[in-house]
Amino acid sequence: MGFQTTDAKLNKALCALAQYVPLYGLQEIDVTDIHVEYTDSGALSWRKDGSDLFLICADEGQALMLLGRALTLRDRSSEKLTARFDRLGAMLDVSRNSVYTMSTMKKFLCQLALMGYTDCYLYMEDTYELPGYPYFGYRRGRYSVAEQKELDDFAATVGIELIPCIQTLAHLRTAIRWKYMQPMRDTIDNLMVGEKETVELVEAMISHFSKTFRSRRIHLGMDEAVGLGTGRYRLYKGYRDHRDIIMEHLRLTCDLCDKYGLKPLIWDDMLFRDHTPLMNYYGDSEPVTQQQRKEYPENLCFVYWDYYHDTEEEYEKQIRRRGCLDMAFAGGVWKWGGWVPNFTKSFQDSIAAVEACCKTGVKDIMVTLWGDDGDETPLATVVPGLALFGLLRFGTAFASQTDAMCLLLSGTPLKTYEAMEWMDLIPDMPQVNLEALVPHKLLLYGDIASELFMNSITDNVPRLAQHYQHAANYYEKAAEEIPDEHLRTIMKMYAALANVIACRCRAAKALHEGWSHKDMALLDQAKELLSELERRADALHREAVLVWSRECKGQGMEIIDLRLGGLAARARAVRERLDLYRSGVLDTLTELDEQELPYRGSLALDGRTPGRESYGEIVTANTLCHQFSI
Repeated sequence: MGFQTTDAKLNKALCALAQYVPLYGLQEIDVTDIHVEYTDSGALSWRKDGSDLFLICADEGQALMLLGRALTLRDRSSEKLTARFDRLGAMLDVSRNSVYTMSTMKKFLCQLALMGYTDCYLYMEDTYELPGYPYFGYRRGRYSVAEQKELDDFAATVGIELIPCIQTLAHLRTAIRWKYMQPMRDTIDNLMVGEKETVELVEAMISHFSKTFRSRRIHLGMDEAVGLGTGRYRLYKGYRDHRDIIMEHLRLTCDLCDKYGLKPLIWDDMLFRDHTPLMNYYGDSEPVTQQQRKEYPENLCFVYWDYYHDTEEEYEKQIRRRGCLDMAFAGGVWKWGGWVPNFTKSFQDSIAAVEACCKTGVKDIMVTLWGDDGDETPLATVVPGLALFGLLRFGTAFASQTDAMCLLLSGTPLKTYEAMEWMDLIPDMPQVNLEALVPHKLLLYGDIASELFMNSITDNVPRLAQHYQHAANYYEKAAEEIPDEHLRTIMKMYAALANVIACRCRAAKALHEGWSHKDMALLDQAKELLSELERRADALHREAVLVWSRECKGQGMEIIDLRLGGLAARARAVRERLDLYRSGVLDTLTELDEQELPYRGSLALDGRTPGRESYGEIVTANTLCHQFSI
């Protein structure tokens, strides 16, 4: 069903919406004509009268938000709204290999508008073309200058302010790897503060975005600059307190923002870590006073990021530490643990955080969508988490209320999205996963011969295999009922993923029990299961390529290829080593002789269960690669 309006701006936004966002279930809604009245009074309302929808709002972005509410709140015919906070932004990570295609970005921006967002922060460490620096973002899928401007134009069309979110101090490992960047390099991640070349680079960044994006806001990053001043800086300039180094660089970047007419934001962790023993970001300290505030640039907004705490009280405590600072809050939808989102934690923490912000008067909230460790979770899975923040902007809300937006944007109910989390809600581990544990990722990549995790995850491997087989069967059936083509492809991928892990569990049990008892029948069974695991890994890889290709540019997918290709190759190699043993070429298999110990890496609060680890710590106890720290 198409919508009609006589308003030119809204008509342009509706045309964009029609091109990029399929809306489901509209046959049940008889709205065809949209009438909009723009006002600066702050009034926000919508009213349905037959096939007519009447909107009162300030701009086309608000008009799309009101349309979204009118289409999802089907038990109402009208609504007057008062926003509890002024700005709501989604921060999209395009720096962890997944650089989203232009069509994916445009679809995402339209969805944000329908859900009530005002801003989109595009987190780019070096995934943007920077004139004068040809190797900046080289082979990383960077957005060209033309693409940056096109995205900014499109965002404006649907009433979203696109804000550059970059890095001007740390998190620049892939940018400063090249030899020409050496004069600007302190450590493997950090820029060399005070160097002429560094100043020129930072000015080039700020100058660039003052011209390519409409927004007069720019997020400068500057978080997690661990080891600042301890690499080439100390070698060439001697020891200096990292706090002094940060303040020098902060003043420089904020002065450059003033020069180019931009208002800077930074993640504030490095400043607040200095107020606590052991650099604890979420520790205790007295509220920042007016006198202390004078130490920082006047034009600066501090972003307190926190997606870890589960109660309002914890968030309120941290907000109070900011005292009189001009601050914004950044929560998150957990899509950065592994292959599936964590809605349990996202929902609980988001509600607690937003309520704390509203109580303490925070008016600027952003929702981070990080892509740590390869960005394996598809973007399309996070609709429920984003929708919850949109609802919370206008009042208290519950996770179940996001069902209507899920149905509108994908034709798929919330319960189907929530079932994705079954990959981590496994027997023997917490069913309320507030620690964001990712056993599916540990099992997927953990070496099947030199086990690191299995005995710490479960004491009943057949039951665990059965859990994943049940999940696979559910995902396969659910995929058949999903009308949205892309989400259907994602669900097929999850079915393949669960099938891989179920087979991996059965193969591991046969392999290790067969070896322990020198039971040749079990070892033969293990060989068959390893062959099946190789086939299933290949099937998962094919599904993953389809999903990635629908959302992202090609650069970065090679990491998924290597990981899943490695899984298939490892299954084949273990099977071949069993053949070598059976034929007498090898006296033993040393990787199977060694006893598995309890895992002692990152652990959950119970002190036993493996916590969240990255691929490099999961796949092997051996050296995956060696990197110098400077």
